[in-house]
Amino acid sequence: MQIIVFTLGDKFYALKTDNVEEISKNISPTKVPNAPNWVEGLINLRGNVVTLVNLSKLLQQDTDLCYNNIIIIQNNDEKIGLMVQDVMEVVDIEDSHIEKISENVEDGIIGIIQLNKEIVNIIDIGILLLENEG
Repeated sequence: MQIIVFTLGDKFYALKTDNVEEISKNISPTKVPNAPNWVEGLINLRGNVVTLVNLSKLLQQDTDLCYNNIIIIQNNDEKIGLMVQDVMEVVDIEDSHIEKISENVEDGIIGIIQLNKEIVNIIDIGILLLENEG
């Protein structure tokens, strides 16, 4: 399995690369009235409308961060941009190296892995978005 590792504050996170389309530099969004607090707005990426999500708010972490990159993913029929601090690397890992942390994955974190002496939280963004939509 291939994952993309990124930072939010002093924590390391990763997503499976299956739905990742590209990485972009930060783009100023157009605000959307009545959107959830974790939706920063919409961005235009080469003619495509992308919902910009503040991943720190979605994970209920420190939100006073400098966001340098946007990871563009395809979630069902929608393009979503995930605001992250820094993209570190893309790595191949074995499923067996992922330590499952709980059967209850409502927070979207499906496991952890140790990588270069850092603990990396692996996120299932589909679950995380689904749990926060309602």
